[in-house]
Amino acid sequence: MEKEAVIENLYSVFGKYHTSNMHHCDCGCIDPDDVKKLASKKLRELEEEDFCSYHGSALYTWGELVHYKHFLPRILEVHNKLNGQGLIGLYELTVKLAYAKWHTWDEQEIKAIKDFILMDWKEFVNAREVEIEIDDLEYYSFFLELEDLFKVWKMNHTGTGLRNFVHFFYKEGTELLYKGLKIKKRNYDLVFKNFIQQEKLTERLEEAFFKFELADHKLAEKISIVLQMIEQEKNSETA
Repeated sequence: MEKEAVIENLYSVFGKYHTSNMHHCDCGCIDPDDVKKLASKKLRELEEEDFCSYHGSALYTWGELVHYKHFLPRILEVHNKLNGQGLIGLYELTVKLAYAKWHTWDEQEIKAIKDFILMDWKEFVNAREVEIEIDDLEYYSFFLELEDLFKVWKMNHTGTGLRNFVHFFYKEGTELLYKGLKIKKRNYDLVFKNFIQQEKLTERLEEAFFKFELADHKLAEKISIVLQMIEQEKNSETA
């Protein structure tokens, strides 16, 4: 699904939820101005500053699940709009959704969220120049299988996806190869090794090296080191 369709589907699936009888703690822990901000605009016009305070207190001391589901499409949309650099990041979303036991929600709701996260991941690794860290893999794999995330990481030799991979592996590769990839006590060593040892990836890295050897020496040097690390890992596996 295209980005627009994914976002529209979120609003459609969660459109049945409302803000009726939405309560909040009145002990003083919630600022009345933040309550006004949340109600000051239509759902699709809300910005992060309007619902940031609400998101921190949602389901704990402000509103119930039906209310959180009402705001969730806009929260996710703004997260993507801010390129994941807002105050409500994937970590905050995973914490809230885990508390809300999202895996028990209606099947359509779960799918709508997963479709959004997949779209957001594709943009994250393939369209934005970002410094990907192991934590990012953890947050995205809260929603989707790591194998599925790797499958859509595009490795065109001139593309942003490959550049992001080179920077990621150059920074994290030694630790990953030495200690393995573990996320929440689950071992992903085989999944990760299958990903980095695929013939297509090696070919794209070699093509990129020759392309950037003169145009971008620093990048070419990183590519060369990454290639050596991957080749050494392959050789150790077959030795």
